[in-house]
Amino acid sequence: MRILIVKLFPAAELFHALPTVHQLRRAYGAKIDWVVHEQGAEMVACFDDVNRVIVYPEDELKHANRQNFRKELHQETYDLVVDLQGAMQSALVCKSARKNRGAEVLGPSFQTEGACFMYTATTGIRDRERHPVVECMDVLRYLDIQTQPIAFPLRFPMPFLAKSLPHSFVACSLDGVRKKDRLTAAFWIETVQRLNHPVVLLGGRDSEELADEVEDSLLDLPIYNFVRQINLAEQGGVMQAAETVIACDALSVHMAAYLRCQTIALFGSGKTTRMQPFDSLCSVIEGSDIEPKAIVAARDELKEQRGEVVSF
Repeated sequence: MRILIVKLFPAAELFHALPTVHQLRRAYGAKIDWVVHEQGAEMVACFDDVNRVIVYPEDELKHANRQNFRKELHQETYDLVVDLQGAMQSALVCKSARKNRGAEVLGPSFQTEGACFMYTATTGIRDRERHPVVECMDVLRYLDIQTQPIAFPLRFPMPFLAKSLPHSFVACSLDGVRKKDRLTAAFWIETVQRLNHPVVLLGGRDSEELADEVEDSLLDLPIYNFVRQINLAEQGGVMQAAETVIACDALSVHMAAYLRCQTIALFGSGKTTRMQPFDSLCSVIEGSDIEPKAIVAARDELKEQRGEVVSF
């Protein structure tokens, strides 16, 4: 059996579909293809249950891009198509896919823009108070597939590094989706000093100047600055090896949490229930409580919790 999953963006929300995809593959012994926007393609390629990644182009209005995408999409014929995005854009991808006779096209309860008219069935009852992971699993309930155990099977590559990392280190992801979510250099400098532990700095282009300032201010401490030097999937590889991950953007928080890392999430804007990772060893610090001393305390508490779990 071959199943097509359509979940395009944003990158942080791709993880929400993983437990559903995992159970679909197990229930049907299926091969899974996944359509995703360019920005998330390298990450979806690291999901264990996915056989083939189909890249939805950034500029899909260009004739050549649209033509190449359709050619890639039409390489296979599907027995089941599942839209876990719920937008008209994703629903049109589902409609365009080649399907065997009688194949269902299933959409989520949170569909919008009239996407439901492209589906065989809309699964579940709309309830946005639920966690997005639970919302996606409406598909499993519709198909009478068990939802347990909830698993996030993913593996990221460790990058080739000119300088070897220490045995134990803390990974700090400096990225923030919005400017107001990014923390200052002074904040990170004090945090690193209080941690008193080797630190790896992670992030993209927008965090480059911030990382350089932190590194230049702490020349006497073991700082490893990999900001803009490794790609998103390789950042996941570094997180896998970290003792603790500290992050203030949803993508890094979810990536670390679903890798089962000790994770400290710094959310400055509040209303984080739907942003928080599902059932993971994650400490959330919000708003005015975001202080370096609070991060150190959260790290110590997480280490104690993990110790208790292991000893049990």
